[in-house]
Amino acid sequence: MKKLLLASLAVLSLNAFSQSYLILDNGITLTTDKSGYVYDFGNVSFPSKITLKGGQYFVEEGGILVTIDETGILYRKYEVIPGQIKGKGQNYFISSEGELYTIDSRGFSLYREANETMKQATNFGGNYFVINGEQLYTVTSAGAVAPTTTEVKIPTIVAYGGNYLMTNRGVVYTIAADGAVAAKPEMRVGVMTKKGGNYFVDSMGTLFTVSESGALILPALPISLNVQSITKLGSNYFLDANSKLYLVDKDWKVLERVISGHDLSKTKIISL
Repeated sequence: MKKLLLASLAVLSLNAFSQSYLILDNGITLTTDKSGYVYDFGNVSFPSKITLKGGQYFVEEGGILVTIDETGILYRKYEVIPGQIKGKGQNYFISSEGELYTIDSRGFSLYREANETMKQATNFGGNYFVINGEQLYTVTSAGAVAPTTTEVKIPTIVAYGGNYLMTNRGVVYTIAADGAVAAKPEMRVGVMTKKGGNYFVDSMGTLFTVSESGALILPALPISLNVQSITKLGSNYFLDANSKLYLVDKDWKVLERVISGHDLSKTKIISL
């Protein structure tokens, strides 16, 4: 049976936006599942041996690809990992030779051989990237990759985030789990100062969240949260200056998680 590390929560949770992980300095690896809970399965991954990290995966010395599935289970896969990585995101990474790896919600890794198109990747978000400075590609939660037909002009993008981006006119675009891209001109957003996977903080100190369906939300916040004290930003969670842990679920809610038995001030590796 899973060892559940949740002692209490600020509000009721539905599902987490994505599975993820955090690693303490002693190697203890905690994972989150699609329901937003945090688990200790007894996994150990020493920070000094991690050579690459994304949102729901990381790579250890010796070419070991570690992925997290939607139930929070951690898998180790012995893969031939490229030595030079050109870019990475929440659920993908691209080698300098144009090899593309994507990770689906079940923790399966999908490999695509090197090609000239992927070698032209230039900018990288959580579940999207840009090819040749002019074409936006998205990566779905199923690991599928495809170019988009969105009207956003790539040269106007001034901020690349997790499942969102911003143009020089202050318009935020969100990228849903199914790859749909949508503009949110009705939302007034300042300069992005802190960027997580499915949330960000702007220059006015406002915390915005992005749902799995692509909605941009001003969420109700737990009483204990001081947005200005956020210090460590993960894919679907963040920690404040007191090492309190907060999760953002798939439906944009911000939840406090109180964990016993582990000192989160010792967090060494963040999933992002």
